[in-house]
Amino acid sequence: MGRSHMSSTTRASLEAIFVPDDEQELLSRYSALAEIAARDRGVRLAICTDFERLRTINERNSANWASVSPIFDPRCSALNSDRAFWIEGVDRTGDTVVASAVRLYDHGRSSLADDIRSLRVFYDRPAQRTAAGEHIDVDAPCAEQIRGAAVYSGAVWVRPDYRRLGFSKFIPRLARGFALARWQPSIFWGTIKPELDQAGLTQAYGSWQIGGRLAIRMPSWRKDFDLLFLWMDRATLVNDIATAIAQATTDNSRRSETLMTNISDP
Repeated sequence: MGRSHMSSTTRASLEAIFVPDDEQELLSRYSALAEIAARDRGVRLAICTDFERLRTINERNSANWASVSPIFDPRCSALNSDRAFWIEGVDRTGDTVVASAVRLYDHGRSSLADDIRSLRVFYDRPAQRTAAGEHIDVDAPCAEQIRGAAVYSGAVWVRPDYRRLGFSKFIPRLARGFALARWQPSIFWGTIKPELDQAGLTQAYGSWQIGGRLAIRMPSWRKDFDLLFLWMDRATLVNDIATAIAQATTDNSRRSETLMTNISDP
């Protein structure tokens, strides 16, 4: 798969990033299917590394999109194009209607749980925040075990009039697929509100495992709230994408058979 660099101020087509080779052919096939699925719904997909743009879109849609985590706020961290990007879906009028972002971390010998507690996951310079009393209580045994390279997947949003069209099922998977192709991490992690998990969104977003809970006490972001900690390994993601491709292939075959049957009817 190609290692094309992404501009921090422009959007790139999926083909420019997702060039197939050998073992990553599966991810390339999924990219093509996702692009077709989006186009059939009137949406054009692109890779974007301009996180100021993401923040602006988030603020513009605050009525139906909660404040994006500081993880993806360029005022809080240096979001270099080689370590973070987001998928943008644009409708025929040029408005953004879909988003999903990923960010690569290298925790070194520290655990992910340690870097969450210290707020280093959220801020390049967290000292001022921790001095102000901001903190996170981590009750997530899985996060205690994660070290080295790991990718956070979040900032998933679909504009209300485009919901129920399946975007939440394939766009976050596509973002993680791109992250796998570019960075080859062994672990992906994310968070979700308990009420959204109860509504079934955790499984819609992918084959996540729930590995604990985070108690967020960061008033500069939002008032106190809890999040479930989610994780999946590389093999799970690859299997998830393979299953999605197989399902899409089966669905397309059934539609073709139905069409041919209808054409053949007297």
